[in-house]
Amino acid sequence: MKSHSGGKSFGADAALVGIFAALAFGVNVPFLAIPNIEIFSLALFLSGLYLGVVNGLATACVAGIIFVFFNPNGIQPVLLVGLAQMAGFMLFALAGGLLRRPVLKSHASGRTALILILTGLLLTLWYDLSTNLAFAALFGPFWPVLIGGLTFSLVHIITNAVIFGLAATIVSKIWKRIEYIMPPLAG
Repeated sequence: MKSHSGGKSFGADAALVGIFAALAFGVNVPFLAIPNIEIFSLALFLSGLYLGVVNGLATACVAGIIFVFFNPNGIQPVLLVGLAQMAGFMLFALAGGLLRRPVLKSHASGRTALILILTGLLLTLWYDLSTNLAFAALFGPFWPVLIGGLTFSLVHIITNAVIFGLAATIVSKIWKRIEYIMPPLAG
């Protein structure tokens, strides 16, 4: 059975999704005790970048379900916030899939770093804004709760921009080593 990833079987795609989902959750575990500093979102972005849009989204869905419902810090007790988190996770993977070609084919490391820094910054801003809005809407008073989350959001946004920027130094090196087993770049 052929799949969308250039001839690999559904089983091969499922295995890659499982590996990347486990990796996303696994690399995040050491950071669970540190508020708003994480590598989970970068791992989801990389799943889209290396596996393509469809398998990246599948990875974000699997890893997100594990993160929201089986987190060592506890299950997400607020369904609306959990759904906002899942939407954010999917967006990280989608962005990775959409940026595959410009990031992986770029030979300008400065350009790649800028793309990744801006991507990390903007996606984390959206993620924090959506989850904080959901939390504030449910638990209010709206403005004090939303403003109260700003410090945590700023730490998260800044650290993710830095983490994504640092990842730019190895993204293409990793791609060159695994390209032969990954879905091909279009065009």
